Amino acid sequence: MSSTNSSLRDRFRDDLRSGSLPVLLTAVPLAMAVGLGSGWYWDEFAGSFLLLVTIGVLVPYAHETSQSRGQSRMRDVLWTVGASAAACALFAGGYLLAGTLVADSMHASVIAFVATVLGGAVLLRLVR
Repeated sequence: MSSTNSSLRDRFRDDLRSGSLPVLLTAVPLAMAVGLGSGWYWDEFAGSFLLLVTIGVLVPYAHETSQSRGQSRMRDVLWTVGASAAACALFAGGYLLAGTLVADSMHASVIAFVATVLGGAVLLRLVR
C-alpha cells in the first residue's frame, strides 16, 4: 500500500467522525418508519420503496454534499429531520399531482421520485 493511501480503518474512523454517522442513524430509522407507514397507507410497494430510498439514501447524500464538516451532532440530526420532512412533502405533493395525470400508481410514484430528486437538488442550490 502506498504511503499516500490511508488504511481502511483510518478512512472508516474519519467517516464516523465526519458527521455522517448521526445523519445515518437518524435517516435510516426515519426512512423505515415512513416507508412502512406509507406502505400501509397507500397499500402499494413502489411508492413506499421510493420514499424509503429518498429519505434513507438521498437525504444523507444531500447532507454529505451540501453541509460543511465540523458541525455539531445535534445540528446534523435536526438538519436530517428537516430535510426528511421536506423530502416527504415534496414526494407526497408530487405523488398526488402525478396521480391526477396518470392512472397507474407505479408511474405516479416514479414521477414523484424524479420530481423530489430534482426539486431537492434545486432547493439545495438555493439554500447554498
